[in-house]
Amino acid sequence: MKSKVAFILSIISFVGVLSFLGLWVFGSMKLSVVSLDTFVGVVVALLAIIFTILVGWQIINAIEMRDKISVLEKRQNELIENERLLAENDILHTKESYNFQAGLCISNADSYIAKNMFLEAFTFYHSALLYSILSDQPNQSNSINQMQLTIPYITAKNLKNVETFKLQIVSDTDKIRKTISYRNCLSVIYDKTMADFWHKMRELGISMPN
Repeated sequence: MKSKVAFILSIISFVGVLSFLGLWVFGSMKLSVVSLDTFVGVVVALLAIIFTILVGWQIINAIEMRDKISVLEKRQNELIENERLLAENDILHTKESYNFQAGLCISNADSYIAKNMFLEAFTFYHSALLYSILSDQPNQSNSINQMQLTIPYITAKNLKNVETFKLQIVSDTDKIRKTISYRNCLSVIYDKTMADFWHKMRELGISMPN
């Protein structure tokens, strides 16, 4: 398109120049001296034509540039939208994974309850709370309620691999306290539950980590 316009403008300019040159030549064939006013008029007319062509050319360039910018902006917006959709999909898949982990932890905790292994059950209910928070599940306090119900049944008779489970509980506690759910609504009941848990552990001779 641009090359065709350039060719047309070139022809117009060339024809215009030839036309004024012809008028000047045929007008000067008389046996008279060309006046300064006539010469200046012809030059000014030619300059006006050239200037008009240049202005038109710049306008065409500006229009084409605007169209190109519009196309680039459209492509950029499409890329941004695709990135947003990919990010949303990543978040969705991550939450689905956390939701699955929460369900798995609850199943493990229930299984330990059936075996009278209450420290293990508490640990898995605690991990289930963390994953339910990360997956934005409703009723996140359900896991805390299960933790509270489990604490009284933890006794010295069913304590095994205490240090391993204690490290897991400490790690999950640190992650839970960094979440928005903890700061906004769970802090009071969660801290009370954990205080009861560590009080119980101290009664069994297991110290709370510093």
